[in-house]
This record gives sequence, C-alpha cells and structure tokens, in this order.
Amino acid sequence: MASRLLVIIKHTAKNKQNQKALGFWLTVLFVSLVIQAYGFGFNRILLRNFIENSALLIMLMSFSLLFNKYWKTIVQGIGFFVFWFNCLFESLYYYLFKANISASSIFILLETNLAEAKEFVEFYYNPFIVFVIVIFVIQLLLFLKIRPVFSISRKIIHQKIYYILAILIPLGLMIYKDFQRYNFLYLSVDSVFEYIDEQQKMSRFEIDRQIADIQGFTIEKKVDTATYVLIIGESTTRNRMSLYGYNRTTTPFLDSLKPNLWVYNDVISSHAFTIGALRDALVINGLQSKDDFSIIQMMNQAGFKTYWISNQRPIGQYESLVTKIAMSSDVYITKNTALDGSITPKDEVLIPEFRNILNEDVPKKFIVLHPLGTHMKYEDRYPSKFNKFKGNSPSKFNHPIAHERTNTYDNAVLYHDYFLEQIFKEMKKIKHPAYYLYFSDHGEEVYESIDFSGHAEEKPTKSMFEIPFFIWMNDEFKSNFKAAYLPENPFKLDNFIHTFSELNSISFKGVDSTKSLFSQQNKSQRRRVGLGEFYDELP
Repeated sequence: MASRLLVIIKHTAKNKQNQKALGFWLTVLFVSLVIQAYGFGFNRILLRNFIENSALLIMLMSFSLLFNKYWKTIVQGIGFFVFWFNCLFESLYYYLFKANISASSIFILLETNLAEAKEFVEFYYNPFIVFVIVIFVIQLLLFLKIRPVFSISRKIIHQKIYYILAILIPLGLMIYKDFQRYNFLYLSVDSVFEYIDEQQKMSRFEIDRQIADIQGFTIEKKVDTATYVLIIGESTTRNRMSLYGYNRTTTPFLDSLKPNLWVYNDVISSHAFTIGALRDALVINGLQSKDDFSIIQMMNQAGFKTYWISNQRPIGQYESLVTKIAMSSDVYITKNTALDGSITPKDEVLIPEFRNILNEDVPKKFIVLHPLGTHMKYEDRYPSKFNKFKGNSPSKFNHPIAHERTNTYDNAVLYHDYFLEQIFKEMKKIKHPAYYLYFSDHGEEVYESIDFSGHAEEKPTKSMFEIPFFIWMNDEFKSNFKAAYLPENPFKLDNFIHTFSELNSISFKGVDSTKSLFSQQNKSQRRRVGLGEFYDELP
C-alpha cells in the first residue's frame, strides 16, 4: 500500500499541470511570507501565521479533490481566490500595523462607512502598498489565464477518505495549537457572527427608543430650566493638547479657560475604536442585557428635550450603535451626508445648528455634539488658515512622514480648539444652570511612542487610550453642585454613566456613586483596556 501511494505521489508530482497549479499556490504563500516579514519582521507570530496559511492551502486543495473534474476546476478556482485574498489582506495588514490580526479588526471594518474607508486608504497609501497589490494582481491574472488544475488521476482504495483526512488533520492541529486566531478567514467568519449578534442585540434591546424602562429612576435635585451640553471628541489624545502640557500651543482657547475648568489628567478610554469606546461610555453595562439603557434615554426620562448633532456620517440609518443611541434623542441631525466621503464638512457646520437649538423656547435641553475632531485624514479636518505647524515637529521619529503627520494632527487639534471656543461663546450667554462637558472617544498614536500613526488595538500604546476630559460649569449650576474636584483621579470611561448620573442628580437601580469620577478611585487598581492589556504596561 505504501509503495502504491509513493508511485501515485511521484506520478502526481511529475505532471506538468500539477506543477503549474502547485507553483501558483506556493508562490502566493511565499510572496506573502516575504512581504509580512518585511513589514513585521521575523518572529513567532509570523511563523505561526505561515503555518496556518500552509494548513489552509492543504485544506482548500484537498477539498477541491473531493469533486469530479468539472466541479474540481470551479472549486479549485474559488479556493485559489479565497487563499489569494487571505494572503493579500494579511500581508497589507502586517505591513501597515505591524501586528497580528484580531476579530476586533474585522469588526471595525464592518462598522466602517464609505467615507471613513476612503480616508483610511488615502491616509495609509504609499508606493510599497501599490507594489504589493500589483504583485498579487499579476499572480491572480496569470492564474485566471492559465487556469491550472491540480489533480490525482490514479486511484487508490478509499481515496476520498485521504482527502477528508487532509482537511481534518490540519484543521485539528490549527485548533489544538490555537493557530486559527491568526487566520483572516476564521476571524472574518467569527467577526461576522459577532457583528450579527451585536445588531440583534441592538434591535432586541431597543436602544434607539426614546424612553427605556429604567428601574428605580429618581431625580434628586429637580430643575425647571437648564442647558447641558456633552461634546464627544474623535481620536483626540490629551498628549497633543497644550492644556495638558504639550510643548506646542495647540489649545490656546482651552488654555485661557483652564482656571474655570475641571480638567482631569488621568482619564482613559476602554477601547481604541469608536464603537467599543462609546458603547461602554454611553450605555450602562455596555449593552449586556435588555435592561441596559443609554444616557440619552436617561435624560429623556428626566424631562429634557434631547438633541444629537453629528458631523460623522452613519453607515446607514440603523446600522451603527452610535447611530442607534443618537436616534433615541428627540432631534437627530447629521451634517455629513457625502455618499463617497469626497466632501467632508468642517466641524464648524455644527455651530449654526447648535445656536438654533439654544434659541428654541424649551426649558430643559440636553445637547450632544459629535464632531469629526482629529479623525484621520488629519489635514482634512481643518481649513487652510489653521495650517500653523510646519517643518520639523517634536516627534522623536525623524523622517518626513512622521513630521508631516505630527504637524497636520497638531493643526487639527488647533482647529478643534477653535470649534470648542465657538460652542463656549454661545454657552456663556446662558443665565440658567448650564454645563459643558467634553471627552474624546479614544486617543491616537501619532509618532509618539512607536513609529506609527492611527489607532489599532492589536498594537496598543498609551496615547491610543489617553483622552482629554474636562467640565465647565456656570455659576448657576455650580452653586447647586457640591461634588469634589479630584483632577488626578484615575478613571476609565466605561464608568462614565455613573459620573454622568451624579452630575445630573439622577439615581436609578444599579448606579454606583463609588465608580464616579467625583469619588476617589483606587490608584493601585490596574486598568485593562483594548484586548485585555494592562494600561500601565503599554508603551
């Protein structure tokens, strides 16, 4: 039997059609290995990824051999395309982020709208990426032209059993060694199911309805007239704000207002992407059960007219968690409606809408502003007159891209400060109780700790989680708010709803004042972020 099998292997290997077919598959495998090694370096993750890609090749090839000649050609062609795309995506990801792919990476892609996708491509574009894509496209076109099919013509007893074993054994080894978590196809399927589950949760829990069943809801200090404003920044790290000691004057307005602000120096986000961060911050318990509710629903129940004004384009009317939360407000306005993202309004388009709302004859208003802030591409976030920072930057990485992106990011922060100033100018006219609370959804790495700009939980740095958090209160509000100001309090944004409840004198079943930013937190308690890393261990 062994000798018979050896003869079949030799005959199969000598077949020129088989040599061509196997050559195409192996070329894709090794080209991707070289590109990944160039981008990521040789390490154990790269080796594991190569092993799982080799196992995937064997499984796809073996699966195609289960079919007759006609279907074998079709299945093998589809299998090659799947393998080709898998290797291309992994190669580009390893090169760009120098980190292994995770399920959250794919999940973020599913939550990304067309405008963000366009900006992402433009932001990370460089000639080497084009070179890689061209190499892979050439491989695919040659395969489609030649269409070589790998086959085993000579028969052996129970031949299909061997093919099935050739599928199950590599699959079993991958699962046993946990190598499947490096596989793009596995992560894609896993993320799709996770995404569907999240969509079903949002639909089942009705996070977009205006009134939720909030158990034990009470208002401890009622007000007849009030205007409360929450501004949610985007991708803004506090490390690049002169308000927090940065050596460039990127926040001149906030610097001047600092004596009148409660500025918190140790607040971090729970995630380095918007959906995860705002799910934890704006919804109690992070949307784990049907009893969970958002801060919008809470303010609706408190008798406020709620507004959500956004310069962020939703994926679709019902698809994003943030969109769902926003739609539970009485008034939801989005100013960014460009279908292809080619025209992205500057955040100042929100100011007239904000001014109109303040002029409405409504006694109690809660307004959420969701600007684009300092989201990539940084140079698109501000008009030309804010192009202040040029030339060499403070970046410790001395190359043109690092200096260019550092400068454009700092300019974006400067314009963001201007936007906050315009909002404040309207706020300070108010004579009844009012506050102005700001935090960013997450931070951004811009050539500070590592040679990289952007945010990716697979390669986390402290800057991706370190966010600005400050509150301005007018005298009418401050006179009735007696909480302690603890600027060095260590805090994570997933407890924001407990802080928000105390700020608004609202109580309900499940609220915990000891988790509030106004209550002294345990400085020795280590905070986990992102994919489970300890924040204090990050670079």
